[in-house]
Amino acid sequence: MNTIDDLERYSDNILDIVSANVKKYREEKGLTQMQLALEIGLTGGAYLGRAEIRKNNHHFNIKHIVKIAKVLDIDVCKFFEVI
Repeated sequence: MNTIDDLERYSDNILDIVSANVKKYREEKGLTQMQLALEIGLTGGAYLGRAEIRKNNHHFNIKHIVKIAKVLDIDVCKFFEVI
């Protein structure tokens, strides 16, 4: 049986993996944080920047991940792969 702490660590690890992959694929496509943020409907790059480095526990939600995958033209599953 998993404890709450185990589940928190597990989910935080997944969020870290997703954030690292968003950054990796964004950079591979040659987009800045601002460019990607605007493409997915955000008004600036600050949120995206915080989510990429997980500052103050910021993270991407499912809608962000789906939109980013579409803009970057990659399968959404790629964000969950360990790099």
